Amino acid sequence: MTNWCYRLVIISLLWCWPCWVSAQTAELKLAALEKMPAQERQQKLYELAKSEGEAVIYANMDVSAMKPLTDGFMKRYPGTKAVSVHFSGAAIITRLESEARAGKPLSDVVLSGQLGVLALIDKKIALRYRSPEREFFRAGLKDQDGLWTAYMTNVMVSAFNTRQVKQDEAPRNVNDLLDPRWKDKLTMDSQSYVWFGTMLQYLGNEAGLRFMKRLNEQNISHQRGRRLMTQLVAAGEFDMAVETNLNSVLTLAKQGAPLSFAPIQPYFLSPSLVFMSANAPHPYSAALFVDFLLSEEGQKIVVTTNRMPANSRVKSPESQLLEGQDVRTPDIFDIGRNYQAIGKRYQEIFTGAR
Repeated sequence: MTNWCYRLVIISLLWCWPCWVSAQTAELKLAALEKMPAQERQQKLYELAKSEGEAVIYANMDVSAMKPLTDGFMKRYPGTKAVSVHFSGAAIITRLESEARAGKPLSDVVLSGQLGVLALIDKKIALRYRSPEREFFRAGLKDQDGLWTAYMTNVMVSAFNTRQVKQDEAPRNVNDLLDPRWKDKLTMDSQSYVWFGTMLQYLGNEAGLRFMKRLNEQNISHQRGRRLMTQLVAAGEFDMAVETNLNSVLTLAKQGAPLSFAPIQPYFLSPSLVFMSANAPHPYSAALFVDFLLSEEGQKIVVTTNRMPANSRVKSPESQLLEGQDVRTPDIFDIGRNYQAIGKRYQEIFTGAR
C-alpha cells in the first residue's frame, strides 16, 4: 500500500472516530440502565431525559398522526420535549444518508415506513437499544440485536370510489386490476416500492414483472403521497387506487367519503419501523420516547390514528376487521436490503412515476 493510501485510511478513521466513540458511549450508557430494576430504571431514564431537553424525531408519517404521539409523550413525561420533523416518502432515506456521510446526525429517533431504512441500518446508522417493551412484539416485528422494532403496521389495499364502482365490480384478485374496465381509471403512488417488492415475492419475480408491465399499460396516473391519492379517489378523480393504506380508506370513509377497499386477498402488511440514531444528540430522551411509543399507552394512541399497533397487547378496529382473513407479512428484510434496486425497477416499468 502506498503512503498516500495509508494517509487516506488514517484520515478516514480519524473522521469516523468521534461518531463511533459517541455511538459506543451512548450504547454503554443505555445498557447500564438495563441492569436496574424496572421502576428505578424508568425513573432514572426520565430524569436524564429531562436534563437533555428534547428528542428530535424524523418521521415520514402524517403530521396529524404524529402530533398525538408527541403530545402524549410530553403529557406522560412533563418536562420533556419531543420535536417531530416530517418527511414525505423516501425523502427520509435521502436525509439520513446525507447526514451519515457528513457525520452530523440531527435526529434522535427515526420513524419510517420506508423499508429502505433497513439497508441504512446495515450501514451502522442505528443505535442498539433494547427497550423493555420489545417483549410484547412478535418475531418478525423486531430484530434480534435491538436495532429496530416495528411500532405499527399498515395494510396495503386497493381502494375504490363507491359512487363510481359497484361492490360486485371491485377486484377479487390482483390480476383483476388488468381488466380493460380499469383502463385510464387507476391511480398509484409514484413511490409504491414496498407493494411492488411484495407483489414480486408473492407472484414470483418473472410473473410479477410481467404483471407490472401489463398494469402499466392501464395508463395509470401517478401521485406523490398515498393520502392525497386516496383523497383524489374519494373526490371522484379516479375510480380506484391500485395500492394505498387501509387506515386512510377507513378514516375518510368514517368522515363520509364514498370509499371502500377491494377484497383482494391475501392482504399484506407493511410495517413502520422505529430506531434510535447511532449518534443521537439526546440518547436518553430518545430512549424514553421509544419506550413510550412501544408501550401499551403509546400503542393505544397509534390506534386513535386508525393504524394497526404492533404491540400484541393492543387491538385495533383494523385488526378486528381483518380477523379470519388471509393476512400476511412480506419478507421485509429482502425488500429493505434491495430497496434501491426495487425502486429503480419500479421507475423503469412505471415511466409515469418519474
